[in-house]
Order: sequence, then structure tokens, then C-alpha cells
Amino acid sequence: MTANRRAFFRASAGLAAAAAAPLGPRLHLPLAMGLAGIGALASQRAQAAGIHDGYKALVCLYMAGGSDSHNWLLPTDDSNRASYASARGELAWPTARVQDIGNGGQASGRSFGMPVELGPLRNWYQQGKLAWLANVGTLVRPVTKADFQAGVGLPAKLFSHNDQAATWQSLQPEGAPTGWGGRMGDILMAANAQPVFTAVSASGNAVFLSGSRVTQYQVGTNGPVMINGAQDGWRAGSSAVPGELRKLLAGSGANAFEAEYLRVVQRSLATSGTLQAALTAGPALDLPTTAITLPAGTPLALHNDALARQLRIVARMIAAGPAMGMKRQVFMVSVGGFDSHSFQMRDQPLLMGRVAHAVDWFMQTLQAQGQLNNVVLFSASDFGRGLASNGDGCDHGWGGHHFVAGGGVKGGRIHGTMAVTALGTADDLGAGRLLPSTAVTQYAASLGGWMGLGASDLAAALPNLGTFGAAPALA
Repeated sequence: MTANRRAFFRASAGLAAAAAAPLGPRLHLPLAMGLAGIGALASQRAQAAGIHDGYKALVCLYMAGGSDSHNWLLPTDDSNRASYASARGELAWPTARVQDIGNGGQASGRSFGMPVELGPLRNWYQQGKLAWLANVGTLVRPVTKADFQAGVGLPAKLFSHNDQAATWQSLQPEGAPTGWGGRMGDILMAANAQPVFTAVSASGNAVFLSGSRVTQYQVGTNGPVMINGAQDGWRAGSSAVPGELRKLLAGSGANAFEAEYLRVVQRSLATSGTLQAALTAGPALDLPTTAITLPAGTPLALHNDALARQLRIVARMIAAGPAMGMKRQVFMVSVGGFDSHSFQMRDQPLLMGRVAHAVDWFMQTLQAQGQLNNVVLFSASDFGRGLASNGDGCDHGWGGHHFVAGGGVKGGRIHGTMAVTALGTADDLGAGRLLPSTAVTQYAASLGGWMGLGASDLAAALPNLGTFGAAPALA
């Protein structure tokens, strides 16, 4: 190789690396080399699993920071409402801004409601297309309050953002290389004509979608991340650079390393082109440009909202999925701002409104496309929060309540067990931190079962599943 050719490779490395970005930042050459052929083990499992019929997708909506779900799903019966108000103090949601949803299948005499800010989600609940799962947390095994007090059988670094976010997404301590969405993807990818699109993130890198074989494909809110250096225009002070770069990328390389590197880049470019063509051929699914006025009077422009824009690209990919030969996909979107140590009553209404209206638009769009029964969206967060007020917010907790939405959801009810909403109960670990009654592992098992994974597949994706009881029947 000439010195000039080596220099050109070095100069173009940054540009070429961008082409590999859609394969994910965890790109490993051995993995990339194997993308064209799916592992035999995955194929064998897929043949046994019910993942070849129709199309299904999971969408994880991750609320970063630890959502205070005590104000998302709250008691309305007299006894629990009084203890809730006493414990929450200034954080208690005003009764006038709560809409009742009934008993939800919980203990006799109890009733619950949702804030008016979550009105769009309540509408789906009333239609039987949204359900709640009560008191979910990062359990590694069933534990009691005595276990907690003795420090026995607990997740690593409980109440830590980074550690609990990693544990939620991987079911293992922070530093684990794979997440449960990615491990499901390792099996599900065998059903797809384009396996590279099995696990898709619209919110950047996340361990949730990383598998042993599947690599998360990252998209921007407008589609695949394209290699700008190979597009026509001025690059590095010359209009000739893009053409020369395209020639270089079209080559075969002077040695084995160059050849493999070029194959990876070429495959990434082709993959991006495939997705872009499919999105272009599908519906645009534009977000509304007219601002929504939230109950507190705050305007919300969905077309400029980061979460709504992420859900839009997911909806577009779902619309394009069957035409690309996709059978099973796992997506992730995220929204931040939930670490509410202070200013909670100022900030929480807007966060609720953003989530509620973005999810409502997504659900309506899926319904219009005839895909609502084929998609389940579920919420997740670092952890729940304490019921007690710290004066202007609340501190890190453990168990929290989450919602699951879609046409196939067993909706209009609260799955799991709602703890008594008071301080000093058997479920209170201090300051109203809830001892989880359902493990994230069980939550994941229910979702994976809906996707068509059998018992052995779920055991492979969720290593400690056998430690817990039956998964809730969410869908």
C-alpha cells in the first residue's frame, strides 16, 4: 500500500466509522462478520418458538431518573387517600385533579385514580388497551423486609441510578454486556429477513438492547444515520473527496483487515439504504404541529417533543417492518427528567403530559395503521421513589408502578398487588420506599411470552426466572 493510500485510510476513518454507527457502538468484527448468517442455536430455538406468525413488536419507554409513580396511580378510597395525603404532604395530587379508574381488580374496598394530566392514558385504560402493573422492582430473588434490613439477597448498590438502571435493563449488576431485550433478540432475530433490525434504539446506546449475537441498531428521529462524508458536496475543502471516498469504500482492500473493514462499512451503508428506502416508501406519520394545552395551561408541541419524535420513528419502522420481512422487533425510546428530589410539583405535570400525549399519538397511529394489536409498549425506570416528602420532592425508592399499552394487553385492570398507601406498613422499607412484590424478571417474562418465546427461551434470556413465581398475564 502506498503512503498516500494509508494516509487516505487514516483521514477517512472517522467518516467511515460513521457508516458503522447504525450497527451500534458495541460493534465487534467477529459479530459483524456473522451478521449475514444467523447462529444455528438461535435458528433451532426459533423453529421451536412461536415467533414466525404475523408481526409483533415490543417498545420499551424508559423514564430516566426514577419515576415517582405514587402520583401516577394513586388511591381514591377514603382510608388510603387519607394516609396517602398524610405521607405525601405537599406532593399529594389534589383530589380535584384525579380521575377515578375504579377498583382495578384489587382488594375489596379499594379504588384508584390517575391525574388529569394522564387523561389520554386513562382513556386507553377505560378501553381495555392499557393496564398497570403494581410495585415492580429489581429483585434478584424474593426478599422480605427482614432480608432488606439484614442486607441479604439485594441487588448491587440499591438506590444508585447507574446501577439500578443497568439492573433494570440487564437483570445483572452494572457492567453486564447484555440486556434482556437483546437476549430476547438473540432468539427472535432468526425469524427476521433483516436480522440487523431486530433490536432498534431511537435513544442512543442502551444495554437493554445488547445481545450476544444481536447488535442494537441505532436510528435518529428521522431515520438511519447516514455517512455524510460519502454524500456529494464539499468535504475537507474539496468537492472531489466524496467521490474518492465512495471509490475507496467500494474497493476490496489490500489485506485481510482492510477487506473485512470495508465489508463491514459496505454492509452498514447497504443496511442504511435498505431502511431509508423502506421508510420513504411507507407513510410519513407526521406529528401534529398545533400545540396541545395541558391541564395546567402549559403548551405542548408534539412535533418538537423529543419523546414524541422517537415514537414517530418507531411507528414508521413498525409500518415498514412487514415489507422488510420483519416478524419480531424490540425497540427502545427514553425521556429524562424524573429524578425529582426537588421542584416535583412544578415539573411532574409536564412530564406526565409529555408521556401521556406522546403515547396517545403513538397508539392512535398504530390503530390507524392496523397494527395496535401487534405492538405492546411498556414503561420502565431506574426505580420507584419514596412516598414521604423531603420538602420539595422525594428520594430514591425501590418498587414502582408501570403501565403496559397495546391492543393485545389485558387492560382496564391493575395487575400485581397494590400495597397499602401509608408509611410504616409491612411493605415500607423506610420513608415510603416500597418492597417490590413483582420482579422486573417476571415483568420481562410476561412480555417475552407475548412475543412468542417459550419456557426454554425465556429461561435463556432471563437467567434467574426460575427463582420467582408465575409471571403476570399482561397480554
